[in-house]
Amino acid sequence: MTAVGAQVRRPIDSGSGRTEPRHDSPVAARSVDHLAESDAFSIQAINATFTQGVLSVFGDAGANAVTISRNAAGTILINGGSVPILGGTATVANTNLIQVFGQGGNDTIVLDESNGALPRANLFGGTGNDVLTGGSGADQLFGQADNDVLNGRGGSDLLFGGAGNDTLTGGDGDDRVFGEAGDDRMIWNPGDDTDLFEGGAGNDTAEVNGGNGAETFTITANGTRVRFDRLNPAPFALDLGTTENLVINANGGDDFVSATGNLASLISITIDGGAGNDTILGSNGADMLVGGADNDFIDGQQGNDTAFLGIGDDVFQWDPGDGNDLIEGQAGTDTMLFNGSAANEIMTASANGGRVLFTRNVANIVMDLNDVEVIDVNALGGTDSIAVNDLSGTDVTKMNINLSGVLGGTTGDASADTVTVNATNGNDSITVTGSGTSVAVAGLSALVSVTNAEGANDTLVINALGGNDSIVATTLPAGVIKLTIDAGAGNDTVFGSQGADVIFGGDGNDFVFGDNGNDVAFLGAGDDVFQWDPGDGNDTIEGQDGIDAMLFNGANVSENVDVVANGGRVLFVRNVANVTMDLNDVERIEFNALGGVDNIVVGDLSGTDTTSIAIDLAGASGGGDGQADTVSVSGTQGNDLIAIAASGSTVTVTGLPAQVTIENAEAANDRLVVNGLGGNDIFDATKLGAGVIGLTMNGGLGADVFFGSEGNDLVNGGDGNDVAFLGAGDDRFFWAPGDDNDLVEGQAGTDTLDFRGANVAEAIDISANGGRALFFRNVANVTMDLNDVEHIEFDALGGTDSVTVNDLSGTDVTQVDVDLAGGLGGSDLEADTVTANATGGDDAISVVSDANGVHVGGLSAQINIANVDATLDRLVINGFAGNDIIDASAMPAAMLLTLSGGDGDDVLIGGAGNNVLVGGAGDDILIGGAGDDMLDGGAGDDVLIGGGGNDTFTGGEIVIEGFQAGAGAGDRVDLTRVAGVTDFNSVLAHAQDVNGDVVIDFGHGDTITLASLRVAQLAADDFVLAA
Repeated sequence: MTAVGAQVRRPIDSGSGRTEPRHDSPVAARSVDHLAESDAFSIQAINATFTQGVLSVFGDAGANAVTISRNAAGTILINGGSVPILGGTATVANTNLIQVFGQGGNDTIVLDESNGALPRANLFGGTGNDVLTGGSGADQLFGQADNDVLNGRGGSDLLFGGAGNDTLTGGDGDDRVFGEAGDDRMIWNPGDDTDLFEGGAGNDTAEVNGGNGAETFTITANGTRVRFDRLNPAPFALDLGTTENLVINANGGDDFVSATGNLASLISITIDGGAGNDTILGSNGADMLVGGADNDFIDGQQGNDTAFLGIGDDVFQWDPGDGNDLIEGQAGTDTMLFNGSAANEIMTASANGGRVLFTRNVANIVMDLNDVEVIDVNALGGTDSIAVNDLSGTDVTKMNINLSGVLGGTTGDASADTVTVNATNGNDSITVTGSGTSVAVAGLSALVSVTNAEGANDTLVINALGGNDSIVATTLPAGVIKLTIDAGAGNDTVFGSQGADVIFGGDGNDFVFGDNGNDVAFLGAGDDVFQWDPGDGNDTIEGQDGIDAMLFNGANVSENVDVVANGGRVLFVRNVANVTMDLNDVERIEFNALGGVDNIVVGDLSGTDTTSIAIDLAGASGGGDGQADTVSVSGTQGNDLIAIAASGSTVTVTGLPAQVTIENAEAANDRLVVNGLGGNDIFDATKLGAGVIGLTMNGGLGADVFFGSEGNDLVNGGDGNDVAFLGAGDDRFFWAPGDDNDLVEGQAGTDTLDFRGANVAEAIDISANGGRALFFRNVANVTMDLNDVEHIEFDALGGTDSVTVNDLSGTDVTQVDVDLAGGLGGSDLEADTVTANATGGDDAISVVSDANGVHVGGLSAQINIANVDATLDRLVINGFAGNDIIDASAMPAAMLLTLSGGDGDDVLIGGAGNNVLVGGAGDDILIGGAGDDMLDGGAGDDVLIGGGGNDTFTGGEIVIEGFQAGAGAGDRVDLTRVAGVTDFNSVLAHAQDVNGDVVIDFGHGDTITLASLRVAQLAADDFVLAA
């Protein structure tokens, strides 16, 4: 027999407010087979029970239509009373909960409150495409399987779509709507309240339908959720989660809709403004935006948006960060307002059939326009390039370009912007006019207007393309905008503006008058001269046939000028005003410096047409300008023979592709720098007398030979094994890491080797080789062979370095300067060591320090050490043989100090720091001074005086004066070298009081005398013993 009521369920609370079916109805376990005859029961499609205040209604597997209503007296009816209720009469008064289970089939379950309110209900659709309609109570609607429609109506309802593509409408009251599985649609209508929409799994949509008045809507990201608000009238909010789509139908009225926050990853938005003058601000995702009737403003914002502007004069705005948008202007005069950024941008408007493509290189933006009549562009800073191509056949009739740096600004952005207008291939008649900061280009299908242009920065380019064109810009004043005109092919007539123009006349006998500014000149055949004066800009000169010259007049300011080859062309670059002259077929360059501290660099001009460069260093009034000017001339990468000579005040440099002549040089101020570059070069400056100009010769790559001038020269050998004959004067030879083994003949004057180390650990050794000096560096095995060089300078520049200065007697070296600074100056924070080795005779060496560093005197060469670290760097002085005196008593704790007397009866006096004094063989006197000193008498009868601090003494036959004895006193005697003495008792066993002193005799010549002490005063702390 078939079971009856086996699917009866009662909602139970599962936590978090949601209910699920329960199977505990009184009928749940009964079947017809077990009913007694007294149980009047009939089988029907809809069953109902009432027990303990709960009315339960059950459909079957078919398509049930269940209507729950009441009569005026409050009796609850099912389908108008056609369905009996087992268990008693259910009334509004005695019923706490109504629950309806549609179960199988496409069910319709409705709470009909036409006769009054009903108790709260839980409605379960079950399987099938069900329609559930709640009442005024706090109902719970469960669509369950398949595609259901749920209407909560009044009250704060809970709606659960379940599986399938459901449509859920919360209705009046603060509802919570859960789409759950499937592609669900959750709807808000006018009159509804603040709801929660939770789409769940699937591609879900929240739909908001506005009214016909003026409404303000906002959409904001709220963590991983989305918040929708109507701010006025009658504010409400929607809390959206796990919902993929939001559709807003604003309907009538002047509506405002905005979306903010990172919504792109949360939801897809469609906004239809409807009738009225609407303002729509899209999200950062790909939105569908519909303006509707009347004059609308739409800003798609980020994401690739699609906009249908509708009827009316509409505006679509694009801002930086927005995406690639498609705009259908539709009826009316529509405008695209495109706002650039402070970045450097390239923007282009082009025809694409009857449509217009507007592109921006930054972020690869493409705007696809149709039925758009006006394009407004705000550049908003940066070095921008905006091109307007031939727009014939499109709807665009005007393009307005604002070069201001801010919205609504009245001035330019101080950047070099370029606006390019491309004409047609026909015979165009183009007129360029302007005034103030505005310029207009007329005569083409679209009028192009440029506002807030800056004459000093911005450029307008007119490309006439093919045809016999006429381009007239005679009424455009200087200072409005820079103008470039390319007439293109054909017999064209071009009139430039009053400003700085670039004009391409094309073939034929063209007259080009560039006037001031950045001009481009094609000089044609003949011996032509192009002149540049201060205030002009970056010019390109094509000399073409003939012997052509550029005359460049500098100014009474400090200028850097570079003349370099660029393939077969020459670039003449001036730093002041960032001027670059691009020259081709120009044979002679003349530069008049006219005052200021000028730096002129002439590079290798091989392969160019330039054969002569004349440089006049005179000031504006003639003669020298009293400033420190520098002329640098570079050779080639081959083997050059460079001659530097002077005749009066005129200096010439020959042997290179271009002869360089320098007039009006001042020896006290000006300098000539000659760079050999690659190859094995020979520099001959023997015919350059003293008192004409300062000279620097840089060898570069290769094994170079230098012959210095009669003045004070600076020679930089560079890579390769170089030979330098420095000549008369106080000359300097420079070595840098990467250079090789060089031979330097200082010749007359006081000459210097300037040797730069590197930020690596280096070992430097400076020694005599007969009357010559050898400077050796272990890194790269570099050996410098020096003669007639009086000064050696070594800059360590970082790394744990060791610098040894040996006995330089017999050489010309009188001074060695060691700078231990790192690459950034100051201490390099590495433990560097400088060793000074004395002679084999009786030396008297002093060590002092001052603000400039530590100084070692008394040897054949003074040693100066700068930028020492008192706690890391060490000075080692080796006296070697002879009775030496090494006195550092005047030295504070400026650096660590080791003094070694070597053989002979030496006197070693430490400084205020922590010293190591080693007497060596002989009867020595060691005086430690202040600080924690280590005194080692060595062989011989030595006297050790520790001075202040905690000192340690060792040696053979030693007398220690001033020893601080007793536990914790600080001074110690190191006995680790004495065999068999392993504890304090073994020390006492060899100690006795003798004439007021303590004498500790270990035999074998190891006798230690502690002056003015008694054995009783000794403690174990006074000795360092072997383990």
